[in-house]
Amino acid sequence: MIKQHLRQAWTMMKQQKLFTSIYITGTAISIAMAMTIFVVLYIKLGPLYPEENRDRMVILDGVYMHSSDTTRKYSYSFGLLFQDAEKVIKESKYIKEACIKEEASNYSHYAFPEDGKKGIEIEPAYVDNGFWRVFNFNFLHGRPFTEADEHNPVAVITASLAEKLYASTDVVGREVYIDSMRYDIIGVVENPRTGNRTPFTGEDIFTSIHYSRIHKDSRMMMRGYCRIFMLAESSAKTGLLQKEVEGLVTRIYKNSDSKFFVFDRCRLWKYWQAILHVQGDSNWLDAIQKYLYALLAFLFIPALNLSGMIASRMNSRLSEIGVRKSYGATTRQIISQVLCENLLLTLVGATVGLIFSYIVVCKNSGWVITLFDKRTSIEEYAISSEMLFNPTLIATVLLLIMLLNVSSALVPTIFALRKNIIESLYRKR
Repeated sequence: MIKQHLRQAWTMMKQQKLFTSIYITGTAISIAMAMTIFVVLYIKLGPLYPEENRDRMVILDGVYMHSSDTTRKYSYSFGLLFQDAEKVIKESKYIKEACIKEEASNYSHYAFPEDGKKGIEIEPAYVDNGFWRVFNFNFLHGRPFTEADEHNPVAVITASLAEKLYASTDVVGREVYIDSMRYDIIGVVENPRTGNRTPFTGEDIFTSIHYSRIHKDSRMMMRGYCRIFMLAESSAKTGLLQKEVEGLVTRIYKNSDSKFFVFDRCRLWKYWQAILHVQGDSNWLDAIQKYLYALLAFLFIPALNLSGMIASRMNSRLSEIGVRKSYGATTRQIISQVLCENLLLTLVGATVGLIFSYIVVCKNSGWVITLFDKRTSIEEYAISSEMLFNPTLIATVLLLIMLLNVSSALVPTIFALRKNIIESLYRKR
């Protein structure tokens, strides 16, 4: 029966070319736009290398302070002092893994090979040894630095920087200079598949935070330059971790003896809150509201238009329905035929839409990434096949489109079938 319905549907598509082309175009546009939104969200929040633990990550970015002078209403935003960051990690009960990382510098840095040839501009990262447990980097050669290495001049570099410096990734044991400091290369990691820049792990070279000049000079007043990346035991426990850390930081800074600043609140977010630039007390609906509005517009407006087209078409097919009913066709058989026609058109439109969405995303990655967020730097991301050919992502979009398109066909079909046989046959006159 299904084969027969599909054969009839294919014949109908060839006979009614205008209706078919409009239906397929509408479905393709819906798929392309919905897929684009889903890809943007997946890039920002999905478990992509090396940030595969995003769902259970909490980030303590620093603290907000205000002046102790009540006559001056100044507010400040500071990173953490290294010793305070260590104290938070040590005293927390809900942290599964954690690392301390220095905030990015505003200055330019250069890496030089052993022979001192022309330097390459880089972005270094100063981290503690917990960094390699929080972020799952794939080591092509060598190993990460451990607690025993933290006070030694060692570095881990990316494969792309190794190629630029020495035209090879097998450079363990060689030296690299960051500005004027010499480091021994002990490991080479694979570059993130999302491009050379991701929000927190896109640097070119990683070395111990104890070798940071800023770290050594950050003991004035209460101003620090560190942030903590923490993993909860599971995504369900990120809320508990967030609440605990907020209490710890509040206690540490409330009890400080600073004469200049008074603690206000933490800069503390779950990963998705940090990426989507929402407040720490925001929920998911607040965070993705703008994406939901766009998604609903891209999905429901074409679905409503298609429903109107199908209603008009069913009205013209009333005589056909009457003839089929008079020969014993059941309501179920007629509905199944209409749905088969609809599903075949939807599948063709979905295929066209997916292809079109890949073209849009790949050719205009910068525009796509900053589509809903002008604060995101285009250099932070690059589109990869891992993002586009994700089975869960494709299945979710297809399921949404299928449900909407089936609904848009089912409603007018049911209304058409409610008319009696005599009225339907009368349309044949």
